[in-house]
Amino acid sequence: MWEKIVNFINASMKTIIATAIIVGITFVLFVIISVVGNRIIKKQRNKKKKAITLAKMIQSILRYVILILAIIIILSFWGVQVGPILAGAGIIGIVIGLGAQDLIKDLLSGFSIIFENHYDIDDIVEIKGFKGRVLDIGLKSTKLINWKNEVKIFTNGDIKDITNFSKNPSVGVVEVGISYYENIDKVIALLEEKLVVIKELFPQVIEGPNVLGVTSFTESAMIIRIIIKTEPERHYDVERAVRKYTKEIFDANGIKIPFPQMIVYHDDNKN
Repeated sequence: MWEKIVNFINASMKTIIATAIIVGITFVLFVIISVVGNRIIKKQRNKKKKAITLAKMIQSILRYVILILAIIIILSFWGVQVGPILAGAGIIGIVIGLGAQDLIKDLLSGFSIIFENHYDIDDIVEIKGFKGRVLDIGLKSTKLINWKNEVKIFTNGDIKDITNFSKNPSVGVVEVGISYYENIDKVIALLEEKLVVIKELFPQVIEGPNVLGVTSFTESAMIIRIIIKTEPERHYDVERAVRKYTKEIFDANGIKIPFPQMIVYHDDNKN
């Protein structure tokens, strides 16, 4: 057994060396593509998301092309007639048998995502209930990371419904309850006067805060709604600040934020 292996290695030494060289060249090319692509991405990180997305896509395409060429060259070194196989109908059956229909669907969907501008690198999107920032867009898959640093990978062919939160400004909504004994006009005027500071503190604010007024009544409170328009997906910390400042404004002016309560009446005249 060992003798046959040794004889095979001796007889195929040139082919083995040539194969190793091709594998080495492929690895070096992968590294070069990665380094050059990452430099381009780093330069564009704070400029154009579309340039980053295209750079990622080109990286993916080049890797596929180089890998396929390397496999074809290696097969030819080992005496496999690649030309007739590629030209013949037999390769179609092999490709379909290996599940290439799904691969082709993923590749076409990847091109569609890029060129129809569904989303770019660093966009905040929601796919199949998973909301996160786009880390990577490849020919075959899309990678998202959420605020808990959980990473999820979706094959492009399975991506049907997409919600992109980065296309338009976000609207933050804050609702606060006040007692039925409070003067509504006075409270609204006070909030409009004092909450102006929010726009000075948070440069991502585009418009507001705007006090819309009373939007609903609950068992123990009148609900006042405040909205703030911000840059895409940058409204969360602004909402928290509005709640904090609203509480401080109410405390400083003696305005009560009611809590659920129950009043029980006792009839002393009942027999």
